[in-house]
Amino acid sequence: MTSLSGAGRGSELARLRAVVERARTGRPTTVLLDGEPGSGKSAALAELATMAAEAGFQVAVAKARNSPDTPFAAVEGLLGGLLPSAAALPAQRAPSDELLCELAGLVRAQARRTPIAVCLDDAAHADPWSLRWLSALSESALPTPLVIALSAGDCGSGHEPPLTAELAAGAEHIRLAGLPTAALADFAAARCGVELDEESAAVCHELTGGNPGLLVALLSAHTGAAPTAEEVRATTGPTLLPDAERWLGGLDEPALALARAVAVLGVDAEIALAAELAGLTVGEALAGLDVLVGRCLLANRTPPAFRHPLLATMVVGGIPVGSRAALHLRAAEILRDGHYGVTGVARQLVAAGPLGLGWTVRPLRIAARRLAREGRPEDAAQHLRGVLRERLRPRVRSAVRRELATLDAFVDPDLAARQLDAARQEAEEPEITTDYAVALAGLLTECGRPADAVAVLDDTAERLGGAAPVQSWRLRLHRAFICAGGPSWLARSADRVDDLVAEAPQPGEKCRELSMLRAAEAVNAGEDRTAAVCHARQALAGRADGQARYLWYGCSALVLADELTEAWTHCGRARLANGAPPGRWEDVAAELLRAVICRARGDLAGAAGALTPMAGLLCAAASASQLLAVLAVSALVEARALMGEPDAARALLADCGLDHDLPLRQDTPAVLSARAVLWEQTGDLPRAVEDHLAAGRLLTECGVRNPAVAPWRSRAARLLVEAGELPEAARLAAAELDDARRWGTPRAIGTAEHALALAETGARRTGLLTNAVATLAGSPARLELASARLDLGTVLGAAGRVDEARAEFTAALSTARSCAARPLVQRITAARQAVCPGDADEPVDPLLGRLTPQELKILRLARAGHTNRAIADRLYVTVRTVEFHLSGAYRKLGIAGRQQLAEVIPATEPATATARATATGTAARPGHAHPR
Repeated sequence: MTSLSGAGRGSELARLRAVVERARTGRPTTVLLDGEPGSGKSAALAELATMAAEAGFQVAVAKARNSPDTPFAAVEGLLGGLLPSAAALPAQRAPSDELLCELAGLVRAQARRTPIAVCLDDAAHADPWSLRWLSALSESALPTPLVIALSAGDCGSGHEPPLTAELAAGAEHIRLAGLPTAALADFAAARCGVELDEESAAVCHELTGGNPGLLVALLSAHTGAAPTAEEVRATTGPTLLPDAERWLGGLDEPALALARAVAVLGVDAEIALAAELAGLTVGEALAGLDVLVGRCLLANRTPPAFRHPLLATMVVGGIPVGSRAALHLRAAEILRDGHYGVTGVARQLVAAGPLGLGWTVRPLRIAARRLAREGRPEDAAQHLRGVLRERLRPRVRSAVRRELATLDAFVDPDLAARQLDAARQEAEEPEITTDYAVALAGLLTECGRPADAVAVLDDTAERLGGAAPVQSWRLRLHRAFICAGGPSWLARSADRVDDLVAEAPQPGEKCRELSMLRAAEAVNAGEDRTAAVCHARQALAGRADGQARYLWYGCSALVLADELTEAWTHCGRARLANGAPPGRWEDVAAELLRAVICRARGDLAGAAGALTPMAGLLCAAASASQLLAVLAVSALVEARALMGEPDAARALLADCGLDHDLPLRQDTPAVLSARAVLWEQTGDLPRAVEDHLAAGRLLTECGVRNPAVAPWRSRAARLLVEAGELPEAARLAAAELDDARRWGTPRAIGTAEHALALAETGARRTGLLTNAVATLAGSPARLELASARLDLGTVLGAAGRVDEARAEFTAALSTARSCAARPLVQRITAARQAVCPGDADEPVDPLLGRLTPQELKILRLARAGHTNRAIADRLYVTVRTVEFHLSGAYRKLGIAGRQQLAEVIPATEPATATARATATGTAARPGHAHPR
């Protein structure tokens, strides 16, 4: 028997030592060791026997399970270790009270000569006469150095062993709970020869509750190894673990059937469902429930659940494989017929394995989509693989394999590409072959391999020949789509969009694909904003799960057209549930689009907040040239730079390998633009101009003229003005203004007007800046508006129009602060002090300096009277996020809640006006000017 020392039983050992010391003083002591099966009661009893022997006690040890129906059976075993001559007395004489007293007297007399320790294991199974003898022995009237140590039978929490009332009442109870997590590593090494790290030890505790017996069973498959947490968890498959008999032995048929039903149903185990699955009435199930609770299998609560997850594994592992599959199938049918939800039905079908039943496919696919939306891609993929094991029609199998590829591509894109290519080669129907080819080409494009994607489409078209004109058209369509954003040498080989439109097939999914291409072309050309929005809406109509390209290109067109509210709505529909981590690139696309929308509104904190939780994932994927990841990293770099965090932005670029020369790819202009913003914020203006112009050259080569995609000319022009190169700055700004007017959004026009104004002098500069401010005020571009107002205020101040300058500076400062653009705030403050040296900065409580920009923004809105829901809607965050920031800000400020905000945040006219606008239903919405 393994010693308890070093196994997390320090407090129990101390109590056992105290029992022995107390008995040495002549005080008879009874101790009862209790706990669930495997908790170490026998080991604790052996430890006490060792302590007593070392203290000079004469020790007698017996086990009560041997002859529970034989009178004085336990007494015989104990007397054999104390008084061998008296051990035969119980068998020679009939049981009686006189014999009981005589036997007790013999032991008392012996104890007065030598201290005695009587240790009886499994005392709850002792015969009644032995229990009465122990009770009488414990009631010695004279000082007697005597220890009576008992270990109870296996019983559940709250169920006392069937000892005599006197014996139980007079005993000191020591309940052995599970070992703490910190003690599991030592226990595993000493008892099982297994090395556990902190994470794997935590998983062991989660599965077993620290029960030593269950730990031994769990780790038996890992002897001599150092399993990871995932490997430990994988041990809990439907296999028969050792020591199951201790828990399951002796259960009657109804109780065993109920235990199996609860184990199979898992989280769906309700009493009525478990009863139906077990073939019992509810009354029989309730009786069986009491039995299982008493045997420590189930927790003493409803709905029924095992005390420890490993117990469910033991129960399931004991069911023959055929019966187990039948139980899972029956559970799925019960849940289906009772309308308990498709996720539970699918879980049972996955556990059952392929059964060749047509009705199982739909719930498995629906559940997989839900699991993917919940950020559980591994579970979703498992469900889809379960579907693929069924007999499916070719088109259904194709759809499932492509859906599975979107999940696999998130973890291992190369594997997903190989699987899609194998499926493409195996497919016989032209439509299915084309589906695989399009999916594979899309995956390769997202991985930065457009040439390979085109090769796949060309190879498929050659294989199909002219026998499938609709499929051939679709392949040409996607070829044109891939080439549209690529370099000129690739774009020249693509079909003209007008030709594809003229040959378009009947309405349906193919027309949505065409709309996606036409929206992208209209955006790149920048000549027909209305057409771009119309095509984007057609591409987004009826968008299905797993079609990330529709979401990305459709919403991107809407954002560039300043239709921010509509784009935000589509992103919300594609968003993961409850802030779950992404499991598909579609999820990343949705978050990236949210960040792009926040950036378009000037909400830098919102943009960074959408992407920062994914930074680790994005960095790894961007290093592997994943298109969406690179775009997301670029957006995060720009947001951090504009927020005054250049070191973090530079580190992110370096970690992704994007801080050096870049290859010509679809995402390269975005990286160059973000880098240029970073260099500008760090004062490296020549490098910033170089990257802006390099981005412009690439965009021009790809046929992108729309300044809404990237205002590289206006940004470069503003920097060239600072370098004194006014003619070149004016040329670039004027060219962008012409293209911006063709596109027609106030953001693009105002941004170009601002740059052109800086390239002018005198009254013309003032007039153009005034026009730029007025134009940008009618757009959602708050950050660009604040920058334009800064320059206008500077010009007005230089002209001696101090009051007008002060008004522009004040408005610019308020807007910049709301955008969390700290460098811009500093520039505005410095410019205002230069023009209006007598003005003091806005008084701010020193405590407010401890708040993050997002916390301060939310507090100001709360101070203005907005509800949490209104704040969430206004800032495009969840109500939970608002509550989180408010509670953190209250803690930093040392206030209890909203009622004390007036003490630390003064009321301001803009905030008050905003509150009035909200109250009257005229609050600014995304894509529209804010009330001023």
